[in-house]
Amino acid sequence: MKKITTYISIISVVLIGLTSCELTTPIDEIELAYQLDAETAINDEASARLALAGAYSSLKEEPSFMLLVPEALSGAVSPGTSFYRLEIPSWIANQPLNLEEAGDNLTYDGMAALYRAINDANWLIEKVADIDDANFTSASAKNEILAEAYGIRALSHFYLLRYYGQWYDTSSEYGITLRLEPIRSGEAFPRNTVAETYTQIHSDLDFVIANGADITGNRGGLNSLAGSALKAKVYLYQGDYTMAASTAKAIVDDAGGSYGLSPTFLELFDNTTDAMFYNSEILFGLRGVLQAPVPNTRWGFAVGYNDAYVASLSTGTMTVGAQTINYDSNRMSSTTSPGFFGTNNLKYTNIFSSGEEFDLIYHSRLAEVYLIYAEAAARSTGAVSSDALAALNAVRIRSGATTTGGDGFETYPATISYDAFLEAVRIEKSVELAGELGEQWFDLVRYDWADGFGSGFQVSDYKSSATDPNKFILPYSLLTLEAGGRIEIQNPSYE
Repeated sequence: MKKITTYISIISVVLIGLTSCELTTPIDEIELAYQLDAETAINDEASARLALAGAYSSLKEEPSFMLLVPEALSGAVSPGTSFYRLEIPSWIANQPLNLEEAGDNLTYDGMAALYRAINDANWLIEKVADIDDANFTSASAKNEILAEAYGIRALSHFYLLRYYGQWYDTSSEYGITLRLEPIRSGEAFPRNTVAETYTQIHSDLDFVIANGADITGNRGGLNSLAGSALKAKVYLYQGDYTMAASTAKAIVDDAGGSYGLSPTFLELFDNTTDAMFYNSEILFGLRGVLQAPVPNTRWGFAVGYNDAYVASLSTGTMTVGAQTINYDSNRMSSTTSPGFFGTNNLKYTNIFSSGEEFDLIYHSRLAEVYLIYAEAAARSTGAVSSDALAALNAVRIRSGATTTGGDGFETYPATISYDAFLEAVRIEKSVELAGELGEQWFDLVRYDWADGFGSGFQVSDYKSSATDPNKFILPYSLLTLEAGGRIEIQNPSYE
């Protein structure tokens, strides 16, 4: 057996992370181009920051197309009029394919890419910890770099869990495989439980919160505030509404100064200048600039936003007492529209867009934190408090809602019932976050699970083809299972 050499990404160079799902070629026969030896490359602050940029670059690569998978599962998008891969129609039909072949296997590609980002983070965590503090410009610089690496690992594990694990059931054995050390061999490991996965994610986020940079100096990295926002979201997914509410409320209460809701909705997505990177609402986003745009792997998805889906939210209404309240004014119609070849979305630059544009993947912004608090506060008490209602309405007011008490795009009144309030929060998130992280799909599954799958709120009431809860998550690719010697078990109904 030849000596196994390990490498780490530097800036835009992609690490070939040797995870169990990539070992279809003997590990000692893989030739890597444009790499540095990870054992010696990270030895001072400058090299650590360079390697950190490489880890973020890995997170921008193939994982970026995965953000559209829940859009397909929810019915927000339809196949485009040109080429598309085999798996996309299966996601739209809520019957994800379990493919064996490489090439067009997006399930395989997406999992492997997220593990690459984790592996980059693990190299940083191991090597930076060994560097003497004297090699850093300040006492906090070392821990801030480590915090961003822990944040990348936590975010990547969380995304893997919600795509491939039964994230909604904390008692489930179907978590994901946690990777907490750099990969030095082709050894495969069994899946961790969902509870173990959440415990590790929270542990990593605790380090981010305690040691991360202040948002004023690092809005494009996983700073302390972004760590808190992600922690609130993770609690919500777990169904720990008390902790989700208290964590989100602390962020909402402290809003002001260097961060707060954007004065208007559309300026968040003005990609004509780099001012979008510094909007007060952005807690964490991965940036693309004119010289180095976010890798646009999404164009190969060949989907466009569904006219009927956009219209249902743009023109939908809720009746509260005698008042008819519109779901939206122009957020949906101004940011999402059908696409010919790839998504046509103001929130993500299309590969065929004309002109020079900046782009940003919106991993965390304050409006979502407001809505997390609104839902979690209500669920934790079984009632609609004035604070929860104010949080929901704050996002609508920022987008132009009035408080006149007539019909139209207005705030929700204090007379709203508990059930109607939860539905209002779900709809508001669907409108506000459309085309960003696919939250509308995960909310549908969460609401269904909270009522007991099939016994109250049901995903199939909103997406008729989504009748099998086992198909609410993606399968493990057969390539992944075979490469790991079947030590990782398949998700139910995909055997």
